Formats: sequence, structure tokens, C-alpha cells
Amino acid sequence: MVTDDAVTRAANTVTVLGGPTALIRLAGWTLLTDPTFDAAGTEYQDGPVLVRKTADPALKPAELPALDAVLVSHTGHQDNLDTAGRTVASGASKVFTTVAGAADLGGAAVGLAPWQTRTLLQRGRTPLNITAVPARHGPVGTEDITGPVTGFLLHTDDGSAPSVYVSGDTVDLDAMSALADRYRVDVALLHLGAAGFEELGDIRLSLTAVQAVEARRLLGDPFVVAVHAEGWAHYTEDRSHVQQVFDAAGVPLHWPTPGEPITLLAPYTR
Repeated sequence: MVTDDAVTRAANTVTVLGGPTALIRLAGWTLLTDPTFDAAGTEYQDGPVLVRKTADPALKPAELPALDAVLVSHTGHQDNLDTAGRTVASGASKVFTTVAGAADLGGAAVGLAPWQTRTLLQRGRTPLNITAVPARHGPVGTEDITGPVTGFLLHTDDGSAPSVYVSGDTVDLDAMSALADRYRVDVALLHLGAAGFEELGDIRLSLTAVQAVEARRLLGDPFVVAVHAEGWAHYTEDRSHVQQVFDAAGVPLHWPTPGEPITLLAPYTR
């Protein structure tokens, strides 16, 4: 179990809870990405495809620490926002997502256009910027099928904490190159797994391992944390394959144990 003490023991941490869901503690703020908290074995019919969850989350919603914000890359797919995850998001005081996602969620949800920035502010705390990063949930031409999605960059103006990129479900390497042109990226939570369905043929809706290696290079060789890679049946590349690809390329990949915080150094050193 991750307690408040475990999450805050280090100034900056990432704790992956399963699938795309991660707790990020950065510059004194606590954020949750793509909430998925339904039980293993839950199935969802999404148009022509069946989505099935294969692992329980490392935490239950009641065990979460107090959250300053929830980041939702998109609201249309249950492997990024399932039924229990929607309840968590609806109870948050701040939710950042796509413009379409904000209309879907309502309430406290704020839709961010590409490259738009909102800042978390509170007296006595370092302001934390949340910048929406363009994303595309599949090859060019699949946008009408997959719907809008966004990534996020978490960063401070003074550089006192490492900048953290949360890719969301995207294969848009050009957008990652554009991100690196605009900002330094110290840590990247890359949505891996090469998500795909037999009904969609060879289309991959999240990064393959080969794409992830290239993404790391384009981003300026940040510290990469694997997320969205286990816990759902439609991931077509397993941990062994992904690790082999990274090892063959001679680049590091951090594969976290669900529920165990990873300390992010500040200032970040490669």
C-alpha cells in the first residue's frame, strides 16, 4: 500500500498503479494520471472491440492520497478512464483533459488546447505548470476512429523540479520532437504496449517498443518510465519484448513495480 508518507518521502516521485495510472509527486504537488481502478476481469464493449482488464490496481480509490489535480489524456476509452476512474475524476477539485473530454466529464474538468498551459498556484508552494502536448492516438487518418487525446508536460519556471512528460496514448513522434524544441524533458512516462485489436488489423494505438526508443531520442534522452504496458488484454507487446528492444538499442528503461514510488532527482541528472 502507498501511504501519504510513502508518496511524500522524496520530494519528487512517480508511483505507477497499473495500466496508464500513475501518482506523480512533483514540486510539492500530487497529481494522478488516467484513473483506472476497476477490478481485474472487468470487460467493456467499445464499438466493435472488447476491452478486458487483466490486473487489479495497486491501490483502491479510498487509499489514494489527497490529490491536487487529475490528468486525463482522453475520456473515450476505458483503459484510460474506467468506471471507478470516472468516479475518482468526478471527485477531484481540478481535472485537466482535452476540450472534448472536459465537455464529457463536466464539473471541474478543464479542456486544454494543444500547447495551452495552466498553472497550479498556492501560497507557499512552487507553481507547477501543466502544458498540453499534441498527441495522436494512432496512425495518420485514424483520428475519427480514436478521438482526441492529449499529453501533458509538468514543469516549473525555476527548474527546481524535473520536468515530467506524460505522453498519453499517442504515436505522434513529430509532436514529441516539437515538445523537445520548446521545453527540456527530464522524465518521460511513455504509454507503451502497442495497443491493438484484431478487428482493427495492424493498426497500433500506442507506442511500439521501436517507436518508444525513437521517442526517447527525440525527447532528448530523458529518464523513461514504462506505463500503459501491462494490465489490459489488448497490449500486443509484453514486458520481455519491450525490454529486449531497449536493451538492443543500448538505452535504459525503468519498468516500475506497481505501487512502489520511483524517486526523481532534482535537479535531474542523466
